[in-house]
Amino acid sequence: MLKYLANKGVILMPVNEMGMNSDFVPYFSLEEYIDRIKLTDSLLFHLESTSKDFDEYIKLLSNYEDNEIINYWIDMAHQELRASQHIEHGSFNESILREKGIVFDSLNITHKRIHAIHNFIMSSGEESYTESNTYRKTPVKISRYKSNGTEEIFWRGANPEDVLKFMNDYIKAYKQNKISLLYSNPFINAALMSLLFNRIHPYSDGNGRTSRVIYNLKFTEQINKLYRAKLVLCPLNLSNRLLANKYSYVNAIDHIAFNLTEDTNLAINKWFDFILTMADEQLFYSEPRLERLVTYNENLISEPELSKKVKSMRLSRLK
Repeated sequence: MLKYLANKGVILMPVNEMGMNSDFVPYFSLEEYIDRIKLTDSLLFHLESTSKDFDEYIKLLSNYEDNEIINYWIDMAHQELRASQHIEHGSFNESILREKGIVFDSLNITHKRIHAIHNFIMSSGEESYTESNTYRKTPVKISRYKSNGTEEIFWRGANPEDVLKFMNDYIKAYKQNKISLLYSNPFINAALMSLLFNRIHPYSDGNGRTSRVIYNLKFTEQINKLYRAKLVLCPLNLSNRLLANKYSYVNAIDHIAFNLTEDTNLAINKWFDFILTMADEQLFYSEPRLERLVTYNENLISEPELSKKVKSMRLSRLK
């Protein structure tokens, strides 16, 4: 049954089970797309529960020395990069951890910064990669080949000629400071920014991996605002859990329509709910992993520059 968007007169078509955006996506306003998202009561209840668990996790950290917390976060960052590569069936170049480091040198987002993140992610694989500082100029699609050899297209990225317009909107949305939970809550805002990046698909390859770094950047930025800290390491990485739940992760993204004509609110709320569940799982495993790392007394802070950066993070604000 057709529904009409209140005050807009736009027909909202029922969302298909598969084949979201089987055609390439022409430009539309990301701000309007975001404004149409309404968080459900069940999602808000889940968010409250996860937020309380995160607060308990922060309280747990107060039982440890600063260097122990930092060592744990560095270890988790290493695991994050490995798991993120493996989600895409990619190999991982371990030397990247030593050569380029895993500490955020900035939480700011610009086109240049996004290209730098993408180049870092692509060069962290074993395959040779030539750095690029432009968005794609060719079409891209997400699909699979069935056993009979036919291709099943789930969705397509933005039209090549509209990628820059979308990314201009994206950066504007990323920098918004509205009080809405979509823009202010660490879990919801980071999940939204990761989703939008994925559906724009601004590169020919490496979009998922880049989107997961962007999730960590945005999550860390929002935690810094919440606790008045200066973290340069993400305090809660999710890629290990995303890898363990890969089918549900991909499925949640595939079922979200990326346009202004389909009613996609339920699918987006399911995406947020999935990310909260991944955070729940990661929080559950955090205490034993932290305790194990402290027990083995492994020191991962070896470089002077890294030591200087992490000491400026205002960890006392978290305690």
